[in-house]
Amino acid sequence: NCYSCIKTVTCKEAYLCSNCNSIVHKGCRESYASCAMVKMKQPKVLQAHDTSSLPTVVMRNKNCQTKERPRSAIVAPDENTFNLMMGSRRPQTSLSLSKSVSIQNIAGAGNDENHLNAVKYLSRSTDSLNKMNTKVTESMESLNDEGTDMNEGQLMGDFEMDSKQLEAESWSQAVDSKFLRQQKKEVVKRQDVIYELMQTEMHHVRTLKIMSDVYSRGMVTELQFEQRVVEKIFPCLEDLLKIHSQFFQHILDRRKECLVESSDKNYVIKRIGDLLVQQFSGENAERMKKTYGKFCGHHNEAVNYFKDLHSKEKRFQAFMKKKMSSTVVRRLGIQECILLVTQRITKYPVILQRILQYTKENEVEHEDLKQSLLLVKDVITAVNSKVNNYEKKMRLHEIYSRTDSKSIQRMKGGKMFAKEDLKRRKLIRDGPALLKTATGRLKEAQAVLLSDTLVFLQEKDQKYVFASLEHRSTVISLKRLIVRDVAHEEKGLFLISMGEKDPEMVEVHTSSKEERNSWMQVIQDTITTMGKDEDEGIPSESEEERKILDTKSKELKEQLEQKDKQILTLLNEKECIFRNLCCGQEDSSQDLVSRALFRASTEEALKGEEIVKTAIKEVETLQDIVTSNLGNTHGHQISSSTELGVATPVSLPRRAETFGGFDSHQMTTLKNGDRDEVDDNQDLRRTESDSVLKKGGNANFMLLLKRNSEQVLCSVSHLHKLLSTLQAVVIQQDTYIEDQKLLLNEKTISRTLSKPNSLIEQEKQRSLEKQRQELANLQKQQAQHLEEKRKREREWESREKELAEREVRLAQKEEKTEKGLQELEKEREELQARKEQYQRDLERLRAAQKQLEKETEQLKRDMEQDSQQNDKTRTSSMTADCLKQPSSSSPKQDHLEPPSPKKDSLFRTDSKQKGKGPFHLLSTTNQTNKPTDRLFSLSKP
Repeated sequence: NCYSCIKTVTCKEAYLCSNCNSIVHKGCRESYASCAMVKMKQPKVLQAHDTSSLPTVVMRNKNCQTKERPRSAIVAPDENTFNLMMGSRRPQTSLSLSKSVSIQNIAGAGNDENHLNAVKYLSRSTDSLNKMNTKVTESMESLNDEGTDMNEGQLMGDFEMDSKQLEAESWSQAVDSKFLRQQKKEVVKRQDVIYELMQTEMHHVRTLKIMSDVYSRGMVTELQFEQRVVEKIFPCLEDLLKIHSQFFQHILDRRKECLVESSDKNYVIKRIGDLLVQQFSGENAERMKKTYGKFCGHHNEAVNYFKDLHSKEKRFQAFMKKKMSSTVVRRLGIQECILLVTQRITKYPVILQRILQYTKENEVEHEDLKQSLLLVKDVITAVNSKVNNYEKKMRLHEIYSRTDSKSIQRMKGGKMFAKEDLKRRKLIRDGPALLKTATGRLKEAQAVLLSDTLVFLQEKDQKYVFASLEHRSTVISLKRLIVRDVAHEEKGLFLISMGEKDPEMVEVHTSSKEERNSWMQVIQDTITTMGKDEDEGIPSESEEERKILDTKSKELKEQLEQKDKQILTLLNEKECIFRNLCCGQEDSSQDLVSRALFRASTEEALKGEEIVKTAIKEVETLQDIVTSNLGNTHGHQISSSTELGVATPVSLPRRAETFGGFDSHQMTTLKNGDRDEVDDNQDLRRTESDSVLKKGGNANFMLLLKRNSEQVLCSVSHLHKLLSTLQAVVIQQDTYIEDQKLLLNEKTISRTLSKPNSLIEQEKQRSLEKQRQELANLQKQQAQHLEEKRKREREWESREKELAEREVRLAQKEEKTEKGLQELEKEREELQARKEQYQRDLERLRAAQKQLEKETEQLKRDMEQDSQQNDKTRTSSMTADCLKQPSSSSPKQDHLEPPSPKKDSLFRTDSKQKGKGPFHLLSTTNQTNKPTDRLFSLSKP
């Protein structure tokens, strides 16, 4: 267990002191007391080369290997002798601090020699410690975290699982060849495009996961960066990952649903449009607009912040180098990831258009794809708008920061326009412009078009100030502003500001005619879209401030109405109390009075004039009653009783007119003293009757006095009701009058502002006339367009007829061509047969020629042999004749006769052979000439 908090410790965060064997947590090492054994073991004199007695602190880890490191390279200077090392989640070597030297130990040395030796050793040790310090720092930074490696390994596993399903380059290569041959060509092309959508979405989700799990998490866990720093580089990253992970999972589920039975790779996705419509509509579309608007809007800011951080932070450089070499990242840096995510949303329309191209038009899928394409374009338009607004906001902030705080400009209406007024408006457009002075010189300026004002700034000492222009304001309100182009000047325009007094005109020049026209169009559009409630009298008041003022005025009105209701409630309670005082008399007009007090509608409220008239009549009635009582009295008793009767009704109405009621006032004044209003009228009448009886009055006078007193009380009660109602009416009318005054002031201000000037009226007439001319031109153009449309329709009809005739002629020609082809095919077959016969005859002829040549050669050889034999026989006969020439003639004749038959036989044989040879050759030549003649006849056309 830990010696400080007495909790179990793990091997990763265990720290052990080699002197006292104390084990503490990483977080508990600061609060733990210093080791006492170290002080006991320290010698009084420290030898320069004797470092064995110094304390060592060993950090326990998984491998439990020891390696000596200098203490100053690891331990902070403010720590005590008992120092504990920071642990790492990766296995690393234990560190021994036996070679460290502290200045405190050297200061406690006993003699100068030892002190000098110790100082020399300290100088050498300090150099080595500095080198070791850098090495340890670099080694600590280069160590990989176990959790990070595990996370990257898990991420790599997820990537491999996803890529197994989409590892082929196209759908045609992903399915079996037999299954592929069964599909049509259009189906194959459509599935290839859908497969490309799945593959690109997988790569996009992979990029987002790399940004989230590798870079973002690593910056937080390894570099200990704050979350706001990571958020600057990766805004809305988690939302983007969630959106596209869900979309990709839906596509994979649809692929799984479309798998063929007993196969895990053959599938045809017939419906994908419903998923696309779901992804790019409703809540998902709003999320995409919001997240991509923020991410793409902060793109430049994130890249610039990353570059700045990378150039300043060495730890961040080492972190990026380590992550870029990872197999998961595949050298995909942060800048590349941000760029890929920014461009992803622009790829959807291209892919959807290609899917739509290979989808039949009469299917529901075609309508869904068409709708999803429109929805994607709407999302992209909204994202572009958000990015544009953010860029304009940043540009306005840049202009505001560069504007001099002391610069101020007076507007035409007399109001002042300062630097702070820039921030309260919305930037529409800005750009360079030229202001023409009275002398004709052009002055460079920066035109800034705001939501209700056009401001011209001038650069001075690398800051913006309001441009000066000869007694003319360069801060122009768009209210009553007229924009005109300068005659015979393509680049110039006039800004005419119409005011209550003399109008002002400013001539502005741009760099080109197109830019001039663009500025004029943007200013006109801004004037058109500007709200009617904007007022030049309050130029520095923004829309938010006006909304705040409106809500505040509404709250004040509501508070005033609540106070009126409270006053009416108090008046009603006061009326009830007064009725209770007046003998509990109930009148049928009670509900009417209550309704009059609490009626909020000014149309149904009672009029004060009638109430006042009724109250005057009641006062006259009281006066008559009082005078009649005074006329009927006799003596002091009657006069006292009359005084009693008059005092009550006269004093009450006067007190009823006061706001506080008659709770704190006296009700009547008597001779014996004052009486409070809590005394009821019965006691009052009883007192009056007792006083009259004591003074000896008769019964008739008492009845008359009682009757008159009752009339007075009823009249006083009625008069109090009327006066209370009058007070309520007055309160309501006061509130209503103040409200009407406020509305009247606003109407008068708006009327005075909207009261047209003569020039403004003329300008309106000109604009109306221009609009009429444009309308007439538009109608003419529409008529011309209709006429051209009709002509084109006629031309199309004639062309269609010609095309139909051509198609008929082409069909006839195709038939003729087919017949000719058939005949040609037949002739070709016949010619082929003849050719084959010719080849056969030619082969026979060649064989006969070869046989003839052989026989000719044989005949020649025979003839040569015969000629040789004849020559031999002739020579032999001649030699015999020469030998037998001396003999007699008879023997000679006998001798010459025998060879004759042989010679004859030879002659016959030779003659036979000579005769036989030519006849044979003739016959063979005749035989060979017949096939050749036949071949010649076949070869002729």
